Amino acid sequence: MLKLSYLYLSLFFFSHFCFSEASITINHRDFVFTNQPRLSEVLSKVADEKDWYWPTSRLFRVNSNEANKLREMTISNLQSAQLTASHNDAANFTKLISQIQNWHLADRILIKIDFDLAQVDPRYNPRFEDGSYRLDLSTRSPYLTIFGLTDLPRVIKTNKKQCSSELVSELFLQQENKDYIYIVQPDGVSLKVGIAYWNAECVDIMPGSQIFLPLPESQFSSENTELNRQIIQLAKNRILP
Repeated sequence: MLKLSYLYLSLFFFSHFCFSEASITINHRDFVFTNQPRLSEVLSKVADEKDWYWPTSRLFRVNSNEANKLREMTISNLQSAQLTASHNDAANFTKLISQIQNWHLADRILIKIDFDLAQVDPRYNPRFEDGSYRLDLSTRSPYLTIFGLTDLPRVIKTNKKQCSSELVSELFLQQENKDYIYIVQPDGVSLKVGIAYWNAECVDIMPGSQIFLPLPESQFSSENTELNRQIIQLAKNRILP
């Protein structure tokens, strides 16, 4: 009996250590790692292939569903607010709901991804837990993704440093929120940027960013501010082309 118990215990540990793995899809190529690899080991598989622009790198956990749960909650909150909105505001909620429903989402892991940094600083070289991941790398991108209160959410190409207030004034003359936009950077940082004549800020837009044309916000009500916050959080989990 003792020998049999020892055999079962040995098989348990053998299966636990031999079959645990991190499955990582890097730019549509599949890699499998055992024993919880560090970030530098994962990046070493592709680091020399191109001149990657590390700030636009995005890591997602694909065997989790938190982002889609957040989408359901955000859409439900937008629909609730729409019930008491004016006709014009109700149309704005419809625009946002339609866009969010079409987003490709996964659970974003907000860590700094930089191969050179990961090799020299243990703080930026974490281990991967067992599970399934998606890692999107790109070279420096000239594209910006526009969404929010617009009839034409789209991707635009820029050939120069783009000042945020100038960009919005060029593209959107009739945006609902005339005071602010939000910039959702590819590194997961979001910025609230003034665009009105009294608060205009010339913030250089990071390549690969999303520009969110938000619901109008008021100091007398926090409802739209909270809805904008939820949409921004959701946008950080988007898988972009």
